[in-house]
Amino acid sequence: MKYFSKSLVILTGLTLFVNCTSSKKIQKSMNSKSYSMAYLMDSKISDTKKNTTVTIDTIFFDSNILSDTTKVKREKSWFLPLVFVYIWNSQSKCVQGKSMIEEDIPVFLKKSMINEINRSGNFKMDTLNHADYKIELSIDNIKTEGPYASSGFLYFALYVYGSSHTDRAGPATSNLTVSYKLKKDEQIIHSNSFNSEKITEQIKKRYTHTNNLQQDYAISMVEATSYNFKNVIELIVNDINSYFGNREGLEMPGATESIKKTLEQLPM
Repeated sequence: MKYFSKSLVILTGLTLFVNCTSSKKIQKSMNSKSYSMAYLMDSKISDTKKNTTVTIDTIFFDSNILSDTTKVKREKSWFLPLVFVYIWNSQSKCVQGKSMIEEDIPVFLKKSMINEINRSGNFKMDTLNHADYKIELSIDNIKTEGPYASSGFLYFALYVYGSSHTDRAGPATSNLTVSYKLKKDEQIIHSNSFNSEKITEQIKKRYTHTNNLQQDYAISMVEATSYNFKNVIELIVNDINSYFGNREGLEMPGATESIKKTLEQLPM
């Protein structure tokens, strides 16, 4: 009876210890490695390039909108001690930090933007500071977060005991907002802002070691962030294509008179 009481205390202590430190373990695991935001070049290649040249002048990025490390905070949990069975369930929120991403974010944005302009832009990229126009970029919002759930049970009867433990990660939601200004002779002539959202799939498969699940969760978060950068950059390049296209149309001989006649024909 004395041995049974001692075993009960030990088992209870171990269960509580595992449950109470799970968020810290998840956070440590997700901060242990960083992953690359590979930019997939699959947009339509521009058939023609105008003589218009641009350069990326400035990239604004307030580092406070993204913490240095990934944070894992327990939001709710419960522990149910029965006579011979202990059941627990905890829910945490994982918020992506810079430690999860291999690249320097502003550098990645500039490099990816240059590559996309060279690929799908109807204008040319100038890196020698002799461009007709300058592009100013601003990362206004960047955030990726999602749930991490852990549940299990422990049973025992005299000298026999067993346990089961299940972790589930995701789905994570990633958001990115980037605005830009197009300048000529230091005057803003066009500006716009674009947002992209990507939701990952929940990771349900069983792992022998939960740290493998946590690493896969981190990878899915970085992939979602990478997708958003690709989407936003393509939207910006397409927007600049449209702007230069419309501007070229207005500057064509007779374009102003043609627009005027069209407006006169419209019903009042």
